[in-house]
Amino acid sequence: MKKFISLVLAMGIVSSAFVLSACQNNDGNTQDSAVESTVSNTSAESKDEQESVESSVAEIKVSDSLPEITNQQLSLLAKDVNYYQKVPEFTSTAEVINAREITENKKIAFIPDNSNNGYTALVMDQIKNAASTVGFKENNIFIAETDGTISKINDALKSAIDKKSNITVMFGDINKDNLATSIETVQANGIEVVSSGCAGVNQNDHFVDNTVPVNFQLAGKLMADWTLLRKKGKVNALAVNNSDSVLSNTIYNGFAEEFKKYVSTATGYCTTVNGTVDEIGNGFSSKIKDELTKDPNINYIIVFDESAISDAVSAVEQTNSKAQVIATGGSKEAFEMAESGNIEMLVAQSYEWIAYATVDYSIRVMSGSKLPKEQDVPFRIVNQASIKKELEEDDSDADGFYQICFGAAFVDGYSRLWGFEEE
Repeated sequence: MKKFISLVLAMGIVSSAFVLSACQNNDGNTQDSAVESTVSNTSAESKDEQESVESSVAEIKVSDSLPEITNQQLSLLAKDVNYYQKVPEFTSTAEVINAREITENKKIAFIPDNSNNGYTALVMDQIKNAASTVGFKENNIFIAETDGTISKINDALKSAIDKKSNITVMFGDINKDNLATSIETVQANGIEVVSSGCAGVNQNDHFVDNTVPVNFQLAGKLMADWTLLRKKGKVNALAVNNSDSVLSNTIYNGFAEEFKKYVSTATGYCTTVNGTVDEIGNGFSSKIKDELTKDPNINYIIVFDESAISDAVSAVEQTNSKAQVIATGGSKEAFEMAESGNIEMLVAQSYEWIAYATVDYSIRVMSGSKLPKEQDVPFRIVNQASIKKELEEDDSDADGFYQICFGAAFVDGYSRLWGFEEE
């Protein structure tokens, strides 16, 4: 049986300066920062929290009177964690469409945040495969080559117009504030623009017509649940966040919201190290190491951008810290870190599954079909023990656990939704 891998992603629109802050919670979903609510009636408290983070240092406003987590609450968290350790099923309830009719003689353009990013390259390979499967002819599938710079992405948007694409998909953490005019030009040519791989559910990306709704907030919630279970609510966390990444901020907010439900000033805290994409890309272990040195009571490091996983592991080794590292990611490297035990747990994401989900949502936008409120893209909790167990039990020729983590249910699932079941 064909086996499949797992995902992750990349960049947004926040502060460019390095800041130290405490984990924040808001009642909405974040787009531009780890604490800014997209809900129009943002509370005064949320605004205060946002401003304090942007001014560089902020204290987490956890409750002073919240009681310690109960055994009943821990049992409910354990139920969730156990559920997400299983191979996920395909659960989409989207309406069946005639995909071949929709894609016939149509053109689709994909513009990645950075073609040189290993994760992005993997997603683009699977996006090409999914687009071909759904019915686009090979010469009608355009995947741009970008290097992460605005100029290259601008060129790619112009190419989408020149190639007379029917729809353009921008994938990953692309700062659309710097591309507003180019995006509007694409739209003025009758081409709808879709964003994927960055924002969560109930969260629209900037300037685009539609955003693929993936529940990235859930990944953050699961990370919080894991630490709460392991420490019975007494979590002293250091969060490592990419302040330039919509995706990282989205997952971070899912964590922060869950964290504040169970942790009070008497039972724990969370300090956040925010780094820009350039800082994290050029090595971030010294920043993490500084925090571990200042605070030997930190028992968990939570990494929201997989490019910082190795920095967190390195900082732990250099300081002989007792802190455990957990992370989210979908690259082969992220899985190998979990398999080796360098990180205690990985909330894994399938880049193949998100590729199919992106293509599915895009053709629904293109055809004017009813859009689902959430795309069926799952997460799976894995660690060294679960990886070892499944490798021992698996009799396929899959090359490592990262290839068997999510199975192939989504391929059959999307084939049914695309009207291929009776063919």
